[in-house]
Amino acid sequence: MRYLILLCLCFSGCFGDRINPNVLSNFADSNLMVEKKKPKNVEATQNPKEDYMQQIPAQSQTSKDEYLEKFYKVWNLRADEMGSKESVFYILPSLQSPIKYAKQLEELKHNPPKKNSKNYKAEQTKYKKQIEDLEHKINALLGVGENLLPNSLEEFQYIANNMNIESYMKRPQIAIITQATSIRVVPTDKPRYKNKNDFPFDRWQNSFLFEGTPVIITHFSKDGRFAHVRAPFVYGFVDSRNLAFVDDNLRRQILSFSDYKIPKEDFIPLKFRESFIMDARIGQIFPYNRRSNKLITFYKDLDNFAKIREIDFDSAKFSDFPMPFSSGGMLSIIDSMVGQKYGWGGAFGNRDCSAFTRDSFASFGIFLPRNSAAQAQFQQRFMDLSKQSDEDKEDYIIKYGIPYASIIWLRGHVMLYVGYEEINGKKVAKVAHSIWGLNPVVNNKKEKINLGGVKITTLQIDADTFSGHNIKNSLLSRVRGITNIYDRQSYGMK
Repeated sequence: MRYLILLCLCFSGCFGDRINPNVLSNFADSNLMVEKKKPKNVEATQNPKEDYMQQIPAQSQTSKDEYLEKFYKVWNLRADEMGSKESVFYILPSLQSPIKYAKQLEELKHNPPKKNSKNYKAEQTKYKKQIEDLEHKINALLGVGENLLPNSLEEFQYIANNMNIESYMKRPQIAIITQATSIRVVPTDKPRYKNKNDFPFDRWQNSFLFEGTPVIITHFSKDGRFAHVRAPFVYGFVDSRNLAFVDDNLRRQILSFSDYKIPKEDFIPLKFRESFIMDARIGQIFPYNRRSNKLITFYKDLDNFAKIREIDFDSAKFSDFPMPFSSGGMLSIIDSMVGQKYGWGGAFGNRDCSAFTRDSFASFGIFLPRNSAAQAQFQQRFMDLSKQSDEDKEDYIIKYGIPYASIIWLRGHVMLYVGYEEINGKKVAKVAHSIWGLNPVVNNKKEKINLGGVKITTLQIDADTFSGHNIKNSLLSRVRGITNIYDRQSYGMK
């Protein structure tokens, strides 16, 4: 059934369950040409099963309508799919708690132990400990801001009030993202790091939305600077300037589009009348007017409503959506991103680990959740390897993983399996991933490896450098399991 069934919008209800931190579970022809050669960035594997032109049979490919139905579903969510305020705004207690503790601390300081007390010394020791504990709790919750100094209670109070939670879902409105934007768990662009060494992990950064992403505005912040939205795979606050309302006529028109294009490389500049308007990104879909041979984009008019704008594009850099999946096609997509910098929650427009895998598979019509743990459960194909030895894990991955079509999961991280190569006569699994860094223990010494972006590595990272050494806390040791996005039979493997 086509996704036109989504034409009816129920303003009386919205939105589903949350996977902490504030991310949502998952709800044939192509002009892509891949040469049989190693791209400039991606290291070739020596896996004998690897074929850069190998393609999934057409009947096993994900349909375009299936992806689009999930993509536009936010415009047609029922009341029983709406999350509670407690689950949607799970961050609120962390804003309120330091304020509560500060009041307790003030009261405590006004009531010190009496010096003539019989157990004054013991009470004084206990009193000082209570003060230290409260101060520690407050500082831990406040974290530090962009100047690496503690955030203030006044900032937290303002943010909590500005969330305007009492207006949630009173006047929901459908909208569309007109300018790529971060989506935040609180209505501010200011960061909150746990401490001055916690960069780049801004705990208020949630994700990143491309232009053309459908959303529902649940309400606005009190100052109007931010709109709280539900997007296809995440919800949070976005800058109000980066989205526009969608009226019924435009909504019907958007849902009637049958042709879409997808970029074959990242950061393709797009222009309208010789003026730059956006970068086309891997994983971003564009409606396409086949008659005029132009991409369809959206802009915001003076009344804050979205309007259609058709633009010229370089057809050699785009493919019909979805691309038919092949190992060569995925290799080309990865090659476009290798070397890019890491971005926690999409910070600075960069990708973290799960955004890397999500955007990579989106090109082929696979709608992955945003959260790495949820991605690992894709179609219930997760194979638990957590009880196996490191050697057995790697043997299983090499034997049963599908190069460029399997994801490997460990707590807090997800990677794309790309095959293996031989190092010192041993088969070693290789992965593509966006990673900040890790701290393996080599010969009982903690090492700090800062990778800071999209890399092709082994599961030991520097297995060749550390060969013969006792390595603990490696990626391999922390691997929990593997998920084949496609089943092996569809891929022509036993």
